[in-house]
Amino acid sequence: MSGLIGGRPLVGAVTVIALLAAVAVACGGGDEEAIQSTVVPSPGAAGTPAGTPAATPTAIPSALEEQLRGMVLHLSDMPAGFSQAEESFSTNEQVAGAGEDAAAVLAQLTEWGRVMGHGVVFSSESSAEGGVLLVDTTVSLYESDSGASASFADAVNTARTTDWAATAGEATDVSVEEMPPLDIADEMLWLRLTGTAMIGDPATEQPFVQDVVLLRAGRVRGSVSIVSAAADVAVLVENIVRTQAANMAAGVE
Repeated sequence: MSGLIGGRPLVGAVTVIALLAAVAVACGGGDEEAIQSTVVPSPGAAGTPAGTPAATPTAIPSALEEQLRGMVLHLSDMPAGFSQAEESFSTNEQVAGAGEDAAAVLAQLTEWGRVMGHGVVFSSESSAEGGVLLVDTTVSLYESDSGASASFADAVNTARTTDWAATAGEATDVSVEEMPPLDIADEMLWLRLTGTAMIGDPATEQPFVQDVVLLRAGRVRGSVSIVSAAADVAVLVENIVRTQAANMAAGVE
């Protein structure tokens, strides 16, 4: 995977990208969200394992597409200097892929009543200034609250049992902390990964923070993954998470 988005260097090396891919796989687990976006995949998502042929996409009803788009974060929710880098929709067949476990994955998604998923990645125009670098926002819609809750529980179990340091690629000194949940959703898990990686152009070794948040609001399950470097952006990160939760709740009212 390239470290470029739109021809601009996002990070000076693939270290952070590799870490993000590890987060995607770990949080996706056996659920539908193996990969939603190609840069910072996370729960709520789409895609197939590397080397697996993608399933033929099915038509996306426009009303459902617009509902899903309304529940993720939008460019207007981002800090100044951000642009949209990726957007994807995911059917259950696309998520299940064509691997040996495809039938089992599809059966699980069907049992949970997953309807469809959507995700968007936003990137900063300049990584040299530090602060927030990447924001990955995803949602997946279910037929019932109980189905979304079962999917959420599966992803939480996977996230909590993942050896993050072992999956962090070239990043070093990686640690993970479970943050207190905010009172903004029916269910929430917030993990904060910290470490050191090569960031910027030219690349320099810098500390980074990745906040990985799983959310459930009624019959929609979502996630937001925020990668930051250098600057203290705790307040901004919390505001982004709160906005994601608000958009999800509004979308299923």
